[in-house]
Amino acid sequence: MLIAQFDSGGEAAGEPPPGSAEAVRLLGDQPDTRALRWARSTEDPGRWLLVAEFETAAGFRRAQSPLPVRAALIPWLAAAASSAAFEVIAAADAGVWSSPEVIVDDPGR
Repeated sequence: MLIAQFDSGGEAAGEPPPGSAEAVRLLGDQPDTRALRWARSTEDPGRWLLVAEFETAAGFRRAQSPLPVRAALIPWLAAAASSAAFEVIAAADAGVWSSPEVIVDDPGR
């Protein structure tokens, strides 16, 4: 799972950070992207959040592999207030709980 927070304080109120439309579209179009949410804060129109889900850590890497995706995504994420990849430990989808297999045994490696 990729989570990135953006603060577009210098942008017009409610406007997403520059490059958002292309980066979000390209990442969302990748076959390994299981789900993607691009959201604006209900309390601060200058705060934006990306949550993208992938089946595996390898799927996350594959989704970023095509050159057009990397060219748009990497500089865009570099401008984020924060961004990180996470491995899902527990999930509830429509009331059904699951505990996916942990693949990254040693975070940070």
